[in-house]
Amino acid sequence: MIDAARSVLENWLQRSGIQAIDPIESGLSGAAVFRITTTDGEMWALKRYPIHTSLSRVDEIHRVMVTAKHNGCDLVPQLKRCSSNNAAVADRSGIDDGQHVWELAQWVAGEPWAEPIGGGDLFTRDPSADAETERQRHEVMSRGASAIAIFHRSVRSLGTHQQPPPCVLARQKRLQELIPQMNAIMASDRARIEHPRLRFSLQMAIERFRADWNHVADSFLATLAALSRQSVQTQIVLRDVHAEHIFFADSHGGDSVTTRVVTGMIDFDAVRIDAPATDLARWISSFLPMCTDVHSAWHSVLAGYRLESSLNEQQEVLAKHVAQVSAWINLANWASWLLLENQSFSYDDEHIAQRIDHWIRVIDKLGR
Repeated sequence: MIDAARSVLENWLQRSGIQAIDPIESGLSGAAVFRITTTDGEMWALKRYPIHTSLSRVDEIHRVMVTAKHNGCDLVPQLKRCSSNNAAVADRSGIDDGQHVWELAQWVAGEPWAEPIGGGDLFTRDPSADAETERQRHEVMSRGASAIAIFHRSVRSLGTHQQPPPCVLARQKRLQELIPQMNAIMASDRARIEHPRLRFSLQMAIERFRADWNHVADSFLATLAALSRQSVQTQIVLRDVHAEHIFFADSHGGDSVTTRVVTGMIDFDAVRIDAPATDLARWISSFLPMCTDVHSAWHSVLAGYRLESSLNEQQEVLAKHVAQVSAWINLANWASWLLLENQSFSYDDEHIAQRIDHWIRVIDKLGR
C-alpha cells in the first residue's frame, strides 16, 4: 500500500521532496490515510477513499470543502491541487488511479477528545465524576458544537431546502427492515462468535432487545411517522461527525486554566443535504456514555451551537429524537451484521465490542 501511495503522490509532490509516508489507523469505512512529511517540514494527509467511492462523488465532497473554506471556515483542511503535467489530472484535487480515488489535504494538528483511560468500561460501576474531567468534557462538547455550526453556516450558500428530514426517512426505512429480523437476531447462536468480549457484548445487546425492543420499536415507528410529515430546513451537513472527527489543542490562559480550542475537522465523506439536527445528534452520542447528566449534556451542545448559528426548537426536538432512535438502530445493526449477515470488518473484534458497548451505554443513559 505504501508503494501505491508513493506512486499517486507524484501527482502532487516531487518524489525527492517526500521525507516520510506513515500509515495512520483509519475507521470502518475502508478508507486509508497516510501522514506525508516533506523535506521542507510540511505535513499532509493523503487519503485513499473506499473502493466503491467514485471520482464524481469525491468531486462533490471537495466542492463542499472548498466552499466552506472560501466562506471562512478555516476548520476545513486545505485541499492540494495536482501539479502534474498530465492534462487529465492537472489542477484537480481528486485522483482516480483505476481502483481508488485519492486526495491530498493539509494535515490537521491537534487530537480528538479522549476519555481518561479506564473510564469507559461498561461493566464496572461508573466512577464519581471528576470535576475537572467533567468540565473539560462539556467544554469539548460545546466547542465542537460551535465548530459544527461554523461549518453549517459556511456551506449554506450551496442551498437550503424545506422538506421532510432525510435523517428521519432513512431511520424509518432501516427500522422497518430491522423489525422482522429481531426474532432471528435474538435466537441466533452467539457461541460461534469466537472472541469472548465480543460474544459477551452481543449477549448484553440481546438482553436489551428482549427487555425493550418491541416497546421502543413501536414507539419509534410512531414518532418517526409524525416527524416524517414535518417540513424542516435542510442543507449540506456532515452526517458523520463524532468525537474522532473534530480535533482540539490545549490553550493556556493567563489564569493558568487550560482550555481546549478546536484546531480542525476531518472526514467529509458523508456530506449531503439533511437537517442540521442530525449532526448534533451524532456529536452528542459520542459523549453521552460518560456524561453524568443528559440534560446538561444537551445544554452544552445546544448552547455551543447557538453561539455560532441559529437553531430553532423544531431542530432541537428533532436532534433529541434522532439521537435516541439512532442508538437503538446502531445497536441492532451490529447484531444483524455479526449474527445474521456474518459480515467481516477491518477493525478487530475488541474494537467492535467497544462499539457495541458504547451504544448500549447510550441507550441506558437516554433511558433514564
